[in-house]
Amino acid sequence: MNIIAAKEKIKRMPRAPKLTNDLPAPVAKTLQELGANLHLARQRRGLSTRVLAAEINVSVPTVMTREGGEATVSIAVYAAALSFYGRLEWLPDLIAPEFDRKALRIELAGIRPRSGGRR
Repeated sequence: MNIIAAKEKIKRMPRAPKLTNDLPAPVAKTLQELGANLHLARQRRGLSTRVLAAEINVSVPTVMTREGGEATVSIAVYAAALSFYGRLEWLPDLIAPEFDRKALRIELAGIRPRSGGRR
């Protein structure tokens, strides 16, 4: 397939619905809480949105959107803010294997006891 045909095929592909258009309520609520907490962290430090935006290398509207809990903000922007506030090390722990209780239960359920006794 040549490049032009590939581009035409991509144009005809239906777009998947965006998750951000129809977030489950618990997800939207959590993003709102995270945004509010980031807003409070900035305010408690006496920082303007402009200063924070310059510190984490994003635009002022991006800081405002993130603090509003909008789902369109990339994880990199959240990570930059967490780094600025000295909390970046917590991000990987959100789904670290040792804290993933559901996966641990699944793995433990799959363990079969050894058959037979000691010889």
